Amino acid sequence: MSNKRAKAHSLLFMFMFLFVQNFSVSQVDEDLELLLSFKSSINDPFGFLSNWNSSTPLCMWNGITCNSFSRVKVIDLVEKNISGIISSSIFHLVEIETINLSNNQFSGEIHSDLVSSVSLRYFNLSNNHLTGEVPKCSISLKILDLSDNLLSGKISPQIGVCSNLQELDLGGNNLVGRIPSAISNISKLQILTLACNKLTGQIPRALSKMKSLKWISFGNNNFSGEIPQELVDLVSLSYLDFADNNLSGQIPSSLGNLTNLQHLLLFSNKLTGLLPRSIFDLKRLIELDLGDNYLFGEIPKLIIKLRSLEILYLFFNNFTGKIPNGLASLPRLHVIDLASNSLVGEIPSLICNITSIVLIVLSDNNLSGIIPPCLGNISKSLAVLDLWKNSVHGPIPETFSQDCGLRILNFHGNKLEGSLPQSLANCRNLGMVDIGNNKLNSTFPYWLDTLPELQVLGLRSNKLRGVLNSSKTIHRFPKLRILDLANNEFTGPLPEGIIKNMKAMINLKEQKSSFQYMHGIYYYPYYINLTVKGIYIELYEILTTFASIDLSNNNFHGEIPSVIGKLSSLRGLNLSHNSLSGHIPTSMGNLTSLEWLDLSSNMFTGQIPNELIDMTFLTFLNLSNNQLTGPIPQGKQFNTFENGSYEGNLALCGFPLLKACNNDGRKQSPSFLKEADDSETKISFGWKVVLIGYGCGLIFGVVVGYVTFKNGEPKWFVTLYRVKYHRKGRRCS
Repeated sequence: MSNKRAKAHSLLFMFMFLFVQNFSVSQVDEDLELLLSFKSSINDPFGFLSNWNSSTPLCMWNGITCNSFSRVKVIDLVEKNISGIISSSIFHLVEIETINLSNNQFSGEIHSDLVSSVSLRYFNLSNNHLTGEVPKCSISLKILDLSDNLLSGKISPQIGVCSNLQELDLGGNNLVGRIPSAISNISKLQILTLACNKLTGQIPRALSKMKSLKWISFGNNNFSGEIPQELVDLVSLSYLDFADNNLSGQIPSSLGNLTNLQHLLLFSNKLTGLLPRSIFDLKRLIELDLGDNYLFGEIPKLIIKLRSLEILYLFFNNFTGKIPNGLASLPRLHVIDLASNSLVGEIPSLICNITSIVLIVLSDNNLSGIIPPCLGNISKSLAVLDLWKNSVHGPIPETFSQDCGLRILNFHGNKLEGSLPQSLANCRNLGMVDIGNNKLNSTFPYWLDTLPELQVLGLRSNKLRGVLNSSKTIHRFPKLRILDLANNEFTGPLPEGIIKNMKAMINLKEQKSSFQYMHGIYYYPYYINLTVKGIYIELYEILTTFASIDLSNNNFHGEIPSVIGKLSSLRGLNLSHNSLSGHIPTSMGNLTSLEWLDLSSNMFTGQIPNELIDMTFLTFLNLSNNQLTGPIPQGKQFNTFENGSYEGNLALCGFPLLKACNNDGRKQSPSFLKEADDSETKISFGWKVVLIGYGCGLIFGVVVGYVTFKNGEPKWFVTLYRVKYHRKGRRCS
C-alpha cells in the first residue's frame, strides 16, 4: 500500500513540476515578446540591443537583469543613444522593478499603462525628449525621475495617489501652474525636485505635512509670495532650494529650527531685511547662498558659529560695514563671494588663515588699503582671487609661491602701482589675468608668455611702456584668445613675433567646445572689460571660440604685419589711435570670422583692399581719420556700413559717400560735379527718408531708454553687459 502511495506522490510531483516548468517557460516567453515589441518601436544606432532575439536566452540580453525565476527584473539602457517611442509593452512586465532609460533620445508621451506596473519600484526617464503631461504612476512606485524632458501642462492632483513614492524628480521640464496641495498626501516622500520649470503661485504651506522630506528643490521657477513659516515642521530637511524665483519678504527666522539643514539656497529672489540671527544656529550648514537679493545691514559676527560652513555666497545685496574677521575662524570654508555690496575697510589679513580657501570674490565694493601680502602664501589652494572694481592701492604682492594654484586673477579697476610681480609665473594654471584700469607703470611682463594655460590677458588703461619685442620663448602664449593692451604707452612696431605665435586664435571654430564658456573652478566665469564694436562693455560668459586683440590708444608705428591674416578665428581687432602707416594688408581678408575692425585715427594710405569683402560676419567697421584713397569696396557687408566708417579720408569715393568715382576708380574732378549733382538729385528723396527714419528712431530710442532705466535696470541689459550672476550647479536648458 505504501508503495502505491509513494508512486502516486511521485507522479503528482512530476506532474506539478512539469506544469510549473511549462508555466514558467510560457511566462518567460511572454516577457520576451513584450521586450521585442519595445525594441520594434525604437532606433538603436550603436547596436547595443543586437542580441535581443529569440536565439539568445532572455536573461543574457544586454541591459536586462532577471530574478531567480528568469523573469525580467531590471531594464538598464542608460546613455545608449537610443531614440524613438517608448512602447507600453514594458509596463506589462509582471516582475519588473527597475526601468532606467535616462540620457537617451526618447520622444513622445509616456503611456498611461505605467499605472498598471504593479511591481515597478524605480522608473528613470531623465534627460530625453519626452512630451505630454506627467503620467499617473503605479501605487508601488518609489522613485520617479522624469527630469530634463519637455513635459508640459500642470501637475495633476492625482500625483497624490502615488502614496509610496520616496523620490520624485520632475525638474527641467516646461510644467506650469501651481503645485497641487494633494502632493502632501505622499507622506513617505524624501526627495522632491521641481526645479527648472515654469511653476507659479506660492509655495504650498501643506508641504509642512510631509515630515519625511529631506530634499526640496524648487529653484528656477516663478514662485512668488513669502517663504512659509510652516517649513519649520520639516525637521529632517537637509537641502532647501528656492533659488531663482520671485519670493519676497524677509527670511523667516523659523528656518533656524531646521537643525539638520546643510544647504540653504535662496539666491536670485527679492528677499529683503536683515539676516535673521537664528540662521547662525544651523550648526550643520555647509552651503549658504543668499546672493542677488535685497538684504542689508552688516554681515553678523555670529557667522563665526557656522563651523561646518564651506560655501558662502552673499553677492549682489546691500550689505555694509567691514568684512567680519570671524570668517577666518571657519576651518572648512573654501568659497567666499561677497561681490557687489557696499563693504568698506581693508581686506583683513586674517583671511590668509583659511588654509582651505579656493575662491575669494570681493569685487565691486568700496574696499581700500593694500592687498595683504600673505595672500600669496595661500595660493596653493586659492584658485580665484577677484578684487575687481574697488579702491585697493599699492603694489601687487611678490609672494606667490612655487606651488601656486591660481586660475583667475582679476584686479581690474583699482589703484595698484608698480609692476606685475614675476612670482606670478609660478601660477602655471593661470587662465585669466586682468589688471586693467590701474596705475601699473613698468614695461610689458614678458614672462607671461610662458604660462601654458593663459587664455585672457587684460592690461588696458595703465601706464605700461616700451617696445613689445619678441622673447626667447619658443611657443609664446599658446592658448591666448583675448589680448587687451589698449590705453597704454607702448611704442615701436606691432609685435609680429607675438602675433604669429598665437596658435589659439587659429581655427577655434573647428573645436568641439564651440558652445562652451571659459570658466574656472566652481564654474566661476571669465569676464573682462572690452571695447566691442566701438562700445566699452563688461563681457560676461566668454565663449571658448571667442578671440580678440585690442592694441588701441598706444604709440605703435609702422605697418600691420601680413602675418595677422593667419589669425583666422579673430572676432575683433582694434588698432585705432596709433601711428600706424602703410597699406592695409590684403591678408586681412582671411579674417573671415571678424565681427568688428577698427583701424581709425592712424596714417594708413592706399586703397581699401577688395579682399575685405570676404569678411561676411563684419558688423562694425571704422576706417575713419586715415589717408585712404580710391573706391570703397562694394558688396556683401560693405553695403551696410555708413559714412562714419570712412569720414576723415578725403580721397575716398563711392557708396555710402556722396562722392562718386570715375571708372578708373579715382574721385571725380570738378568737371564732373554737375553730373554728380544730378545723381544726388535722383536719390535725394531716398536719403531724406533715411534721415527721417534715423531721427524718429533716435527719439524713440531715447524715450524708451529713459523710461526703461527710470523704472529699473533691464535684466537683458544686465545679463549682457554686467557681471550679474555668479552661477553654479544646475542650469536650466
